Amino acid sequence: MKRPLLLCCLTAMLALGGLASCTTTVHMQALAPASVSMPVQMQRIATANRVLPESRRDKFFDVLEGIFTGEGPLVDRAGAESCTMSVGEALMRNSPRFRVTPASLQLLGRTREFFLPPMAPDYVREVCRRSQVDGLVVLEAFDSDMQLSQSVEERIIKEKDKPDRKVPVTVVHMSMRVVTGFRTYGPQGLVVDQARQEDRLNFVSEGDTYQQALRGLPAPEECIRRVSTRIGDQYARRIAPSYVNLSREVYTRAKRDELLRQANVRVQAEDWEQAATVWRQAAQSADPKVAGRACYNLAVYHEMNGSLSSAVDFARKAAYDYQLANARDYVRQLQARQQAAQTVEQQMGPATNGGQ
Repeated sequence: MKRPLLLCCLTAMLALGGLASCTTTVHMQALAPASVSMPVQMQRIATANRVLPESRRDKFFDVLEGIFTGEGPLVDRAGAESCTMSVGEALMRNSPRFRVTPASLQLLGRTREFFLPPMAPDYVREVCRRSQVDGLVVLEAFDSDMQLSQSVEERIIKEKDKPDRKVPVTVVHMSMRVVTGFRTYGPQGLVVDQARQEDRLNFVSEGDTYQQALRGLPAPEECIRRVSTRIGDQYARRIAPSYVNLSREVYTRAKRDELLRQANVRVQAEDWEQAATVWRQAAQSADPKVAGRACYNLAVYHEMNGSLSSAVDFARKAAYDYQLANARDYVRQLQARQQAAQTVEQQMGPATNGGQ
C-alpha cells in the first residue's frame, strides 16, 4: 500500500460573494499531527469500555443518580458506549494511522471512581493477544451532568391588518456536560497515554409553558450521545494524525487581464491542470499585480497536490518579488504545514507501508 498523500483536494467552491470579488475559495484536507505520538510498533488497536458496574451497589447508584439529575436511569452507561464507539469510528474515518478492530471490548470496571488504577500489563497483553491487536484505547471514566434553567421572554406577533402584539413565552436552556477519562495501552501492556477530557453542548427550547418548552428539547440520552461523540473524536485526534479541513483563496481576476479570467473558468470546472497552465502564462506578465496573483495561485495549486516545497517557492515569489501582502502570511502557513508534515511522517511510522 502506498503512503497516503498528506493533502488531498476535495472540492473547489465559490466563496459567498466570490463572484463579485477577486477571489474564490478552495477547500482541501490535510493530515494534522497527533498531540501524542504512539509507539511505531503499535499498528492494530481495539477500543474498550471499562466503565461498567462491578457490583449491584454501583448499579443502584447509577439508577439513583439518574433519578436525581433527571437524566434517566443508566443513561451514562449508554453515553459511555457511544463515547467508546466514536473513538474507533473517528480513527477509522479520519486517520490512516491504525488498523482498528470494529467491535468494542467490554472490560470489567467500576463507575464510582474517576480513573481506576491502570490495568495489569499481563492482563492487557492477554486481551491484546486474544483480540489480535497491538494496543487498547480504553474509556476508563465517564460522568455527565445536566443543568436546566428557565426564563420568561416576550415575542412580537405580527398579523396582517392588526397591530403587533407581545406574548410571553417560557424559554428553557439545557447544558449537558460530559467528563471522560481515556487511557491507551501499548504493546507491552503499559499506559502510553492518559487524558481527562471535558466538553459540553447547550440546547434551547421555548413554549407557552415550562413543560411544553421541555418537550422541545432533545432527550437527555441523545444530548449525552452528541457530546460523547465529540469527545471520542477529540481523543482520536490526540493519539493519531487526523484529517482537518483547510481553505485557501485563489485570485480570479485582475483589472484588464484576460488570463486570470480564463483560468477562473477552468477553476469553476475543476480543471486544475489547465488552470495551472494559464496561471504559468500569467506569471510572466509585465503587470506585477497579475504576475503576483498568478504566482500565489500556483502556490495553492502545488499545495493541493502535496508539493509543499514548490508551493513555498511560488508563495515567496508572490510575496517578495511582487509584494503581494497576502502571500507573506501564506508563506508562514506553508512553512508551518511543512513542519507538521514532518511530524506526521514520523508518527505514521510503518503503518501504511503495506502492513504485516
